[in-house]
Amino acid sequence: MIDKLLEKTSLNKREKLAFFRSMLKREMDVMNEYCNHSLPAEYRVEFCHLENIKKVNIARLLQVIEYYDPDFIKILATTDPRVRTFISYYFDFLRKNPYGYEALEHQNLFGNWDYIKYKLKILFPSLTLEEIESFKFKRKEFIEYVVEKLGESKESVELKLNNATWYESVPYLELEEEMSKMWHPEPIMTDEEWSFIKRHINGRKNIFMKENGTERFVYVEVNIPEEELDKYRKDREGLKKLLMSRLNIDESGAEQILRKAGWESETYHIMPPVHTDVVLDYGESVKPTPAKEEEKQKVYYGSVANFIRYIGGLELETLNYYDLIYEKLEGAVQVILNRIILTHRRILGKLFGIFYTADPLMAEAILTINPERFEFLKELTTKTTVKDKKFDLYSNSTAWKVVKQRISSRLPEISEEEIENFKGKRAEFVKYASRKTGKKEETIEIILDECGWTKSEEIPPFLRQIGP
Repeated sequence: MIDKLLEKTSLNKREKLAFFRSMLKREMDVMNEYCNHSLPAEYRVEFCHLENIKKVNIARLLQVIEYYDPDFIKILATTDPRVRTFISYYFDFLRKNPYGYEALEHQNLFGNWDYIKYKLKILFPSLTLEEIESFKFKRKEFIEYVVEKLGESKESVELKLNNATWYESVPYLELEEEMSKMWHPEPIMTDEEWSFIKRHINGRKNIFMKENGTERFVYVEVNIPEEELDKYRKDREGLKKLLMSRLNIDESGAEQILRKAGWESETYHIMPPVHTDVVLDYGESVKPTPAKEEEKQKVYYGSVANFIRYIGGLELETLNYYDLIYEKLEGAVQVILNRIILTHRRILGKLFGIFYTADPLMAEAILTINPERFEFLKELTTKTTVKDKKFDLYSNSTAWKVVKQRISSRLPEISEEEIENFKGKRAEFVKYASRKTGKKEETIEIILDECGWTKSEEIPPFLRQIGP
């Protein structure tokens, strides 16, 4: 039926509705393939996460269906009274955690403990929120508690936690203060790191200094003996004051010198994981015997690679259907479809990342077959140390693009192109946004900080990759 509809030059409203209902069935069938329990555990978690991302795309597809059938969502939401109960939990969450527009952004469906807690309340209605809160960062203990109290099987509880995006690893928490010590260790400067800073702090440095309200570009010569520097290993502020008095510069100039040497801040080398990364810790594993190693290789190259090729084929077919129907749809539907297609492409990108670990020969052939890609591939390589990373927000086009998207989603009156015009002019943008939206400048400041455009104009922690 889908193929016959695509062959027609134009479709009426009922035919478009039939097409997207069929695509909904297809998307749900493909989604059922993701949580494949025959795969090794380290892969299973990643596929379950992708399954949850697909749920967001299915929600968007329902939005398209609602365009052609306005009563569709109302019927879903009002037929069974249990929906009202669950929705009341969500509004209770919004009252206690006033995120504003953030609560409606799809990226916040994953990994925020407040959201996970309320989803768990829906999945385990007999537990109180206080009980759930007491098990934060204690997934294993929570499973044991629920099995004992409610009599559910361990497998059933595991599945529910995955559906609530509480995976085997620490959830995809973006805020630094919510990191556990396992993933967010206390800053301890190693001898190697301190040697790096000492090597790079001396010498000629160019800095910006303010004089009579105007910025001036000046050179300073830093020459502090190594023995004197060692006294300030744990005293960044003290070293800053020493530089200010020794070189007759202001605090901003001293801060620039420290950053140029690699000493970003008191917690300079802490890099929170990005929510799209999956990091699992299985502890110490027994060294496998040759027979077990052979069996493991068979699982990796057989099950995982073949499974990705199979499921990737299903995703590509679905993507083709969306592209072929695109020109026959109304503008409002095309806007929703653009986001569906973008998420599909990102899912394919994540599948390719997993595929690289299962069949590196084919993955490398795909990337390197064209010599013209060489410069592009060099940009993708992982930096060896945190010191090599640039923290300037504007130096990373991807980070700046994400920040612009988040700002425009919070301030719909302002387009990404307008934000681009204020690149490097945050203070001017605050005044402009205040005039255009009618919001107070203090409110705009808070929104910009939450979206990642901070006063320091650095890449925000939730967009930094974990080192090395």
